Amino acid sequence: MKKIVYIVEDNLVQQKLLQLHFEQMLGDYTVRAFSNPDDMFDHLQEKPFAIVLDHFFTDKANVTGLDYLRKLKEKNSKIPVIYHTALIDNSVRAEVLKLGAVQYITKDSASLVRLRTALDLLHEKSNKKGLLKKLFRKK
Repeated sequence: MKKIVYIVEDNLVQQKLLQLHFEQMLGDYTVRAFSNPDDMFDHLQEKPFAIVLDHFFTDKANVTGLDYLRKLKEKNSKIPVIYHTALIDNSVRAEVLKLGAVQYITKDSASLVRLRTALDLLHEKSNKKGLLKKLFRKK
């Protein structure tokens, strides 16, 4: 069964690139893409495997991905968030990781590889949890 990944990106070219990469190149995912981060919150009951969240949203004055990351972690702290941004800023990186994102990935020529690596690590962690649950399940 394919896992659901949410892409929250207002740049439609980036959004489509990520969607194609996840669905066709990686093949293990179904992508739900959102241009407006507020729309994502209406769909959290689908329990996505991960959320790839952008930092800048051009139609949001004075609101960034940090604000949405905070809100997301308040609503559901268990969904892994990969922060995917063109911003290279160590203070923002530190804040993102402090807020509970699993990765901070800058958009560049290697970001698709780093996204794949981040998802592979999430799969590995998920599989270990599942194995531990099976081992310690009462019989």
